[in-house]
Amino acid sequence: MNLGVPTAALAAVFLAGPALPAASARTDAPAASARADAPQPSIGVGSTRLSPGRPATVTGTGWPSGATVQAEVCGARALRGSADCDTLRAAVALVAADGTFRVTLIAGAPPSRCPCVIRVTAQPGASSARLDVELAGQREAPLPSLAPAPRVDVVRTRLSGSPGLAELFGASPHRTLAVTVRNPGTTALGRAPLIVAWGTGGTADIPVSAPLTRDLPAGATRTYRVRVTLPAAAFGRYSVGGAYGPAKFSSATDVYPWGLITTAVLSALLLVHAIGVAARRRFRQRPVRAGVPAPDAIVTAPVTPTDIELTGLRTFLARAGNEGDRTIALHTLLRHVSGQPELTDRQGLDDLVRVLAPPLPTRPGDTARVESDEPRDARSREAR
Repeated sequence: MNLGVPTAALAAVFLAGPALPAASARTDAPAASARADAPQPSIGVGSTRLSPGRPATVTGTGWPSGATVQAEVCGARALRGSADCDTLRAAVALVAADGTFRVTLIAGAPPSRCPCVIRVTAQPGASSARLDVELAGQREAPLPSLAPAPRVDVVRTRLSGSPGLAELFGASPHRTLAVTVRNPGTTALGRAPLIVAWGTGGTADIPVSAPLTRDLPAGATRTYRVRVTLPAAAFGRYSVGGAYGPAKFSSATDVYPWGLITTAVLSALLLVHAIGVAARRRFRQRPVRAGVPAPDAIVTAPVTPTDIELTGLRTFLARAGNEGDRTIALHTLLRHVSGQPELTDRQGLDDLVRVLAPPLPTRPGDTARVESDEPRDARSREAR
């Protein structure tokens, strides 16, 4: 019979017994039943024998992707949470997409005596794990009696900061998160870790550097301020939240670069206006037929006073009637203009009439009229 595999499995369960209850104690029962097939968070260390002031590399598998984990050395098996842990030398890391992480911390002397463990907690979420280690130079003491877990209340969470001119045009927004916590218990609360993150869509998953905390006496209240910088050209609602020990908090802020939006809208309107003007100009242009000049290309000859006088003279002769009447009218006009009593060049006068006034159309009866005009012309000459 091959007993190697079952024996090894039982040994692994037996050795991991002190760590697994601590990890499952912070997981809700429905979540644990829903994730029965999911891998449980676990941690490992290069060497379980640590020396104060020396680095130790902690690795983990099966952790929530994107979560922020904090590793620290704790005494008294971390039965009282952060009150037993060296939070000043804690190390923080992000969990990769495959659920793994790797972080290096400096081993220090925890506030409680050994037995010591390395404790890793995840935020957001309630996942945690412990691993027994030996700390050189530290004496062991009996474990303290289990007492109710310390309680801490988040009294107020506020995001302050108004948008500046640069932020209105897409610069990185800056906000200040003020978290006020209170210890309502009768015992002092140790240095609980303050974890702050921001994100979009109601989920704060991008960590922000937070200040180190101090012991919180019984009944005391303390406010921590954290500067939060959002990305450039931020648009919409952003969530800022985290946890102080077991207590969680959350807040939100709206960021809209109105200056950048207004500039973009005005640019679009100007572009539409320019396109409309160009389209109207092109629509108004008429097609030019071959051989016909465009209306703008037609050049009108200037009108001179001589043209005006000839035009008036032609109109005067046109009103005179037939050719004989035109000759008499022109003869009378020239006599009046020149001041001479008689003009003898009758042939030249007739030629001038023909040049100035076109011949009248030939109609029935015109010949008789012209013939009848001869005696009158003769009588006119005899009268003169």
